[in-house]
Amino acid sequence: MNHVIEESIHVAAPASAVYAVWADVPNWPQWDPDTRRASLDGPLAVGARGRLTPRKGFTVAMRVVQAEPGRHFTVECPVLGSVMRFEHLLSPRDGGVQVTHRVSFHGWLAGWLHRSVGQDVRRGLPVTLRGLKARVEQGAVAGA
Repeated sequence: MNHVIEESIHVAAPASAVYAVWADVPNWPQWDPDTRRASLDGPLAVGARGRLTPRKGFTVAMRVVQAEPGRHFTVECPVLGSVMRFEHLLSPRDGGVQVTHRVSFHGWLAGWLHRSVGQDVRRGLPVTLRGLKARVEQGAVAGA
């Protein structure tokens, strides 16, 4: 069964500008209303570990499992013996970039997590992407 939720938005800025906002992990709550707090123990790179506190729910550990600046990054969060995977993808398009956030659920509770947590994720992703778009297009990151 497919336990994936995905949303995309076009951002009128280079991929590097979007990635710069993503890499500023402590400031995710400024554009992502579903994140109350986020931190990493170093730069946004494979192997980095941190914590994520959603607006609803409990703080979870997160680990960067993929990262290619200007292209994509993926973090995984263990939840109740299962895993939530958050993929962030950039594709140059129409003078800007197509930004895709994909959330997938894995493990023995994948179906339950998809049905429960997934409802909030499905509602929140479009809002999060609009917040990211506004932040990037307003040039909120130095050098963007």
